[in-house]
Amino acid sequence: MISFGLKKAQLAVFLILISTCAAAQADVNAAACSSPEVVLQRYIDAVGGKEVIDSQSRSMTARETNAGFGTEHYIYKFKWKTPNKVTAGSVPYLMGVFPIYYPNGTFKFDGNSWSNFLGRTSHNDDALPQRQRELTAKYPYNEGPYFLELRVAADPLMVTRANELYTGFEADPGSGGDSGLCVVRANQFRLLRNQRQDTLYFDAASGLLKAWEIHTGFPPNNIPVKFQFDDYRQVGAIKFPFYVHFTFNDTTFRYTNVDLTQPLADTEFQAKP
Repeated sequence: MISFGLKKAQLAVFLILISTCAAAQADVNAAACSSPEVVLQRYIDAVGGKEVIDSQSRSMTARETNAGFGTEHYIYKFKWKTPNKVTAGSVPYLMGVFPIYYPNGTFKFDGNSWSNFLGRTSHNDDALPQRQRELTAKYPYNEGPYFLELRVAADPLMVTRANELYTGFEADPGSGGDSGLCVVRANQFRLLRNQRQDTLYFDAASGLLKAWEIHTGFPPNNIPVKFQFDDYRQVGAIKFPFYVHFTFNDTTFRYTNVDLTQPLADTEFQAKP
């Protein structure tokens, strides 16, 4: 009987300790999510601080899968140069094993407009108002889903420049706590025809970005999409997400190489005539 009573007392102490630890962790998470400024700065610090802010270029290789194929069926080669230049080339793989080398397609974004699939000047947007083209170039969430996907996959640390993308932020009341996530509402209200609210989710413990919900497209024709980021690894002085998932077409990029040292000329991002 004494033994049974002792076990009950030990169990009670254990449950109290678990409850106390959980409450303490919830308090820590709530403090980490106390304001959008705190959350965004913790994220910048977590992925490299000044080093990531000062980075000028990156080259990346990634295997891509989507719901229609069971194995990697494209190898993507991305290049990014500050502030927003991108190239995205791809090689299809049969059964995820054998490369099919018909003329490789490479989309190029020079910071103002996209090339066509063969890296040549495209006139697809000529009919759009100039102001709309400028806003799409400056703010990637105004892109259609596919080009938004390429811009984020080429620059998955884009949210370190959140203050350039949005005009204001709000922390969700009560975020952190048991969820372990800091939820930040990102608003763009400065421009009348470009008003929006997207949502950012950060890990309260590590500070790392976990998801980014975007209403992509130029208002009012918005499509809700979501990016998920995971498998952060150290690359030099920067922590880079080696896993990016895009919900719109259920596409996943798994990065196999990230190079932060290769200098990139502006000409690499310019479409051919």
